[in-house]
Amino acid sequence: MEEFKFRVKQLDKEREFLWCSPEQLEKACEELRRRIMREELESALRMEAVDRLMTDLKVDPEDFRRLWIQPLITAGATLAVALACIAQSHFQPN
Repeated sequence: MEEFKFRVKQLDKEREFLWCSPEQLEKACEELRRRIMREELESALRMEAVDRLMTDLKVDPEDFRRLWIQPLITAGATLAVALACIAQSHFQPN
């Protein structure tokens, strides 16, 4: 019986978080939009950096994938993380 009371209290606490005021909801939506825009911009910049790296090294995309990206993916990185690591390591200011 004690377990049931605990579960009801826990559900009541969770329900409190589900009901936001319209202002809170609008603020959360705006923050989500900002995060999405920032992530899209970062992704575009990483892709541009990787494209520039391939151009500078005069390497075709298949060789680049095989020699640079695939080892990172094999080590457990996602494609996004692999591209970010490659871009960051080659375009850091001196």
